[in-house]
Amino acid sequence: MLMILKKLNQSWVFDLVGVLLVMIAAYTSGYLFDSLGSTIRFSGVSWAKYIPFGIISVVSSSLSILSTRLTARLNKFGNIIGTINTVISGAIDFILGNSGAVLTYPVSFLINAASVKGWQHYGEGRVNRALDFKKWLPVMIGGAVILSLGLNYLAFRNTSPLFWLASAVFTLSLIPNMLNIFKIEDQWFFWIFYNIVQLAKAITQGNFANIGKYIYYIVNSGVAYPIWRLAREQAK
Repeated sequence: MLMILKKLNQSWVFDLVGVLLVMIAAYTSGYLFDSLGSTIRFSGVSWAKYIPFGIISVVSSSLSILSTRLTARLNKFGNIIGTINTVISGAIDFILGNSGAVLTYPVSFLINAASVKGWQHYGEGRVNRALDFKKWLPVMIGGAVILSLGLNYLAFRNTSPLFWLASAVFTLSLIPNMLNIFKIEDQWFFWIFYNIVQLAKAITQGNFANIGKYIYYIVNSGVAYPIWRLAREQAK
């Protein structure tokens, strides 16, 4: 079973499946051909109809898949691509109605950038456990919750359902991203919960390019964890 998971983790065919899922979901829903003018913030703006927002979203989702797949392979370029794509994803999320994106995504960008540096420190072969940082783990989780609630409240100025959804999503992304700085294998458990919430969010926002992506991510997270654990055991 582990051998099958290892081959799946290394498979570029599986990467292509993820990209195709995004494209098919966007195409069949009609989202692929949506323009910027069809979004919440640019509705009625004359020039916005010429900007292929659906295609841009699909490209961003595809970059996100590539980043996640490379990270699952313990390839440092996954963090580099992910850091760059944070800027694009943040802009898309803001345009789709998440006012908190202007505050939360810069934080995500800095944490992703820190992961690039962190992976350089630990080297290619090393993988850590959450237990190796048990004194700092409650601080990271508590800090993620407080930071998420604070930033989103500053952005929304209310406690609407969208505020709570945005706060939950950001908290669930902060925790595994922080763990990723230290190459902690347990991050993949948090990514599973994060992807489930993001899937619900994508459905709510009507961002159909992301629906297929997050279903795919749930599967990928389940594959990545045993591979990271094996790498840690082999590095002993």
